[in-house]
Amino acid sequence: MRSLAVWTTTAAVALLGVAAHAQTNSAAPVATAAPAAAPAQSGDLQTAIAGYARYQTDVTDLRAASIASNDALETALDRVGRHNKDELTRGFIAYGSQVAAQSPAFVQGVRDAAAFYGRDAVIWAVSVDPSYARGLRGGQEATRMLLDTVEGDAARVVSVADRYQEMAYSLQRQRWASAVAPGQAARLQRVRGLGAPGAGPALPDGVAPHLTAATLSITPGADPSALGGRQFWDTVHGGAHAQVVAVSASAPTAWRVNITRGMALDRMAAVAALQALDATTSNQTAISALLSDPRSRDCFEMAQLQLYQCMSAAHFRYENAFCLGQHGLRDVGVCMSAVGQPDTTAMTPLPAAAPATTSSTTRSSRP
Repeated sequence: MRSLAVWTTTAAVALLGVAAHAQTNSAAPVATAAPAAAPAQSGDLQTAIAGYARYQTDVTDLRAASIASNDALETALDRVGRHNKDELTRGFIAYGSQVAAQSPAFVQGVRDAAAFYGRDAVIWAVSVDPSYARGLRGGQEATRMLLDTVEGDAARVVSVADRYQEMAYSLQRQRWASAVAPGQAARLQRVRGLGAPGAGPALPDGVAPHLTAATLSITPGADPSALGGRQFWDTVHGGAHAQVVAVSASAPTAWRVNITRGMALDRMAAVAALQALDATTSNQTAISALLSDPRSRDCFEMAQLQLYQCMSAAHFRYENAFCLGQHGLRDVGVCMSAVGQPDTTAMTPLPAAAPATTSSTTRSSRP
């Protein structure tokens, strides 16, 4: 059985002085106070989010699917293979930005900074240094919301991966699945082609209208079925399989930022800050740059390459089910989850004081 080798790089981010820029505002071409048209803003973000939504809705379908024939297995392979790494990355960041824009403390912190330093100065700062946004007042609340959302989404992907990897073992006992997979090279070529830019499927009916939300219009923590909630994807695309795909509404673990992948959260918060200032339409170049997180993209690409490598080595049909679960699902879920890590300090209770014993009391009373 194969596993993903986690690949990371080191990035250096320069901290910039916002107050100083407020005096040299003309040097920032992306900073503009021009009024924005609401339809263009929502349309641009919805287009980006669609790449992530397509993957999550396919995960929903895969969780409920029954693999009782080769045709069903081929359909499942197509579902994990038809997602483009760049579109998935941009959608991942865009979806998170919608969640961070629902944090009252963060939105207020962004607007307070704009009132103090100037709106254009804050727009410029979050555009060129994404880490600036989470450092504003309310950034901790936004970070907590982002971690809850990302880890919830990742958990549902990994749970479906578990199902397919267990299925791979059970399929070995079925004659059709234990047979040699004919035309494996052609099958691999087909799956590779499905991941080409713009080759992805259309969103299922009724999903698109739920993918964007106005600033401070929802409460993901209070409503798990709302955008950003742990049951959101099950709600918008669960349909008749809602009971099959249900995910726990409560986060089982406390999380903290993984510093090697924290830039993804920074970018989510930076786009959310632009939303809080009604500045997304007038700063499309900045938005496009913020949505492209290199480390997330590299991780998704590695998962995709591992899927191809696994399929190229597969000999029997059931081995394709393993490749699907391990690399088409689990590795992608790990890429998402890697933005955070369990906060062991939050999970470990303080040790209780040891009760005094008779002997120790006797010793302490001696002169």
